[in-house]
Amino acid sequence: MKSFSKTPKLLAYLGVPAVFCVLGYALLWLALQPVWPMASATVGLLVSDEAPNFDAGLTTVYDPNAFKAEVKEDGFISGADVHFPEAGEQYGKITCERIGLDAPVYWYDSDEILAYGVGQSLISFPPGYGREIILSGHNTTYFACLEDVGAGDIIKFDTNYCNYEYKVTRVQVYDENELEHLLNGNMFEEKEELIMYTCYPFYAISGRKTDRLTVFATRISGLDVKWRGVD
Repeated sequence: MKSFSKTPKLLAYLGVPAVFCVLGYALLWLALQPVWPMASATVGLLVSDEAPNFDAGLTTVYDPNAFKAEVKEDGFISGADVHFPEAGEQYGKITCERIGLDAPVYWYDSDEILAYGVGQSLISFPPGYGREIILSGHNTTYFACLEDVGAGDIIKFDTNYCNYEYKVTRVQVYDENELEHLLNGNMFEEKEELIMYTCYPFYAISGRKTDRLTVFATRISGLDVKWRGVD
């Protein structure tokens, strides 16, 4: 009579399903990475009995019907008449009718803010200050429409103190490190340029996206904010 152990068969019956289970969860985790911020925010809203709670700091000072700031004789706005936003405040809105862009703009670009709108980098300035304006958003929500943006499109940026328009000059894809170097290098230049970026490519369902679709636009209307040497 042959003698053999049942242990290898038992390990095979238990081990193989366990391995496939672990691999399945790993693949699911990779697939959900790009859309996890949007999904978690959506689930949070669905299970909540109340309106979104911005106790962590998200507020709004933007009022589309607000009276605009007084225009001085030299054709500028005094910085004293402008509320400079604080972290977590919505202070404006950007729109582009042709591509369907319509998004609230928050000061700062944390993960929480990007779940509710477009975030602005703290190394940039609001419109009118003559410096670069850096906005970021998810390519699955508010910046999904940037897939269709092109040179010549007009981006409207409305604030409480003045309404601005920017004309898209170019659209380019950068590696995330290359873009960071570019933006940091331009932060002290006295040139007003609206820069919007989002993860790229748009339809990748797994893996970490390291490229950024970047939109550059120059101001074509709106008043300067004189924020130094104004009484």
